[in-house]
Amino acid sequence: MGKVDGPRDRRPRRGPAAGQVLRGLIAALGLAIVVFSFVRYHDAYDDGRAYLDAPVCGATADGVAQADCLRPESGRVTKKWVDADSDSTSYRLAVLRENAPGRTYTVDESFYNAVDVGSTVELRFWRGRVAEIIHQGHRTDPQTTPWALMFPIGLLVVAGTALLAGGLAGAFLAAWRIQAVILVPLFLLTWDVGARLLSWRWPLALTMGLPMLAWLIAAALATAVAVVAAED
Repeated sequence: MGKVDGPRDRRPRRGPAAGQVLRGLIAALGLAIVVFSFVRYHDAYDDGRAYLDAPVCGATADGVAQADCLRPESGRVTKKWVDADSDSTSYRLAVLRENAPGRTYTVDESFYNAVDVGSTVELRFWRGRVAEIIHQGHRTDPQTTPWALMFPIGLLVVAGTALLAGGLAGAFLAAWRIQAVILVPLFLLTWDVGARLLSWRWPLALTMGLPMLAWLIAAALATAVAVVAAED
């Protein structure tokens, strides 16, 4: 009697082509996340400079009231001091507002020298933050570094880069320890340098170009590491 074969597994097996498609989709998702993070970064750059062309509230252009405007408010300098260390010097003013508690602002040296304790200054608010401080023709943009704004953008860049590198190389968990050596510094660099570039008000080409160049280098390194891990 012939041997009776057992039931055959008729489920379709996923071939190499399906794996390639999956890798491509993961890489595309990672690239889309990175692009989205840079779009958010560009929007933050535009928002940080939008007040430069905004009118003072109450002013009109062609008879039409402006939707976005600078809201003026009077304040008085109650204290001024200098914070100096081996790396930098910061000039600070404590300003008491007429309608709210006082706050401390970091200003440039020329504005610091132009005011004294007791001087009346004009604070101009843009979308909830002080965009300008004015005193007798002297102007300053309070120096703030948007750490909180850059934190999620940095996370998006790292997540997208990890997916992109893993999708291109076909290796995810195999090289995660080595990739972490690249991706963790990439996050810290994106968070720190990106926030500082936004606060420095450099031209758009530099503010966008430097992070993009750094990301291209980091993405190439992460992908190379993933490729080596996939071949082992």
